[in-house]
Parts: sequence; C-alpha cells; structure tokens
Amino acid sequence: MRIEPSGVQPPAPQTPATRTTASPVVEPGSAKEFVLTGKLATLLAGVRQAPDVRPNVVSEAAARLAAGDFNTAEAAAAAAAAAAQTLPDIEGPVS
Repeated sequence: MRIEPSGVQPPAPQTPATRTTASPVVEPGSAKEFVLTGKLATLLAGVRQAPDVRPNVVSEAAARLAAGDFNTAEAAAAAAAAAAQTLPDIEGPVS
C-alpha cells in the first residue's frame, strides 16, 4: 500500500478472499479436541461474513497518520513490540 502525504488514499484493488473450512485432523481425547457449540457456530458465521477490509478502520488510521499521531517515540515502541510478538520462536543463530 502506498501512503499519500495528503492522507487521501486511492482505493485498493479488491480481490475475493478465500477461506478454507477444512477442519484439522484431531485425535480424540487430545487437548485440541473441541465441541462446536451453537454459540461458537454463530460466532464463526459472523467472522466468515465480516469484510476482510473495513473502510472505516482504514480511514481512521489514515487520518491519524496524516495528523502525526504515529510520529512519537511511544508509537514507534508500540509498533516494534507488536511486530516482535508476531515473530516465530527460533532457536540458534539466524542466518
């Protein structure tokens, strides 16, 4: 995504999202076994219907970016901490 200095972003090309519904193979009695309750099924259906891109969230983030809300040491530290949490656990030297 290219960020425009004006804060106004051209619309991103939309492609249909692909979601798989295949269930993983789970051994009976394992810690990963669960029962699909009515409430969980309802929540999953809601997630599947939610858009992959929420224009209101994108607009709010663009406005905050244009206003300079993210040009602080605190914002940089928070972004670095969030990015570090997504890294996989690696043992040994990284090459």
